[in-house]
Amino acid sequence: MTDIATTLAQARAKLAAWQAEAATAAASGAAQAQSADAAWDAVAAIEADKARTEGATPPIADATATALRGVLVSATGLTATKLDAADLRTAVSGVDSAIASLDDAAITTLATALVNLESTLQDCEDAQASADAAITAAEASPAIVADDLAKALLAREAAQRQAAAGNKAAAVLAYVDYQAARARLATAATAAPATKLQTDWNTARDAQLSAVADLLAAQLAVIQAQLELSRKRASMTAKLATRDADATAAVDAVLNPPAPPGP
Repeated sequence: MTDIATTLAQARAKLAAWQAEAATAAASGAAQAQSADAAWDAVAAIEADKARTEGATPPIADATATALRGVLVSATGLTATKLDAADLRTAVSGVDSAIASLDDAAITTLATALVNLESTLQDCEDAQASADAAITAAEASPAIVADDLAKALLAREAAQRQAAAGNKAAAVLAYVDYQAARARLATAATAAPATKLQTDWNTARDAQLSAVADLLAAQLAVIQAQLELSRKRASMTAKLATRDADATAAVDAVLNPPAPPGP
């Protein structure tokens, strides 16, 4: 692990580089971000160095830690080895980890519910669009059929009139138009348009209703996840209020393990 002095020297070097390039950094957002990181690294390293070196009893200096350990050895009767043993740190970190993890699952559940809500909302919008298209087609179909019928009648009459007048090109053109309109009418008749349009609308309507139900379920899931997260955070707040007592009990359990069961 890099010691604090080395970290400080590296940070100061980074800070010097940042100061040297500050004039050109404005032209590049990435360079600015890197320079800012270097500056913050330097500030953090300098503050850590102060905690190690400044004052009558620098808070993280080795000498301060040794003196505190000696006081605790004298007061508790424990050895220095026991005070620094991993099992004590594990006991305390176990309490802290349990508190920190209280809302992890609830956060994940809420995030999943929100993603599902977004997807379900899109499905609902798609189903709405399909239903709108189906009803539009149903409403427009009679007018389309009537228009094709009128075109077929006009084209047939035009073909007969132009043929009688000896206008071959115009007669053939009218005949082609007549056949096109007739083909569209034949297709509509074969497909039983009224029945087909009703079936399409029923299908689209059912899909829309199903999508709305799914959307409501997704919205409910989000609300439930939000409530669960609120409960977990309330529980975390309560655990934090008793954290020191719980951690003390965990430490006491390590220092004073229960006696083994009798024979």
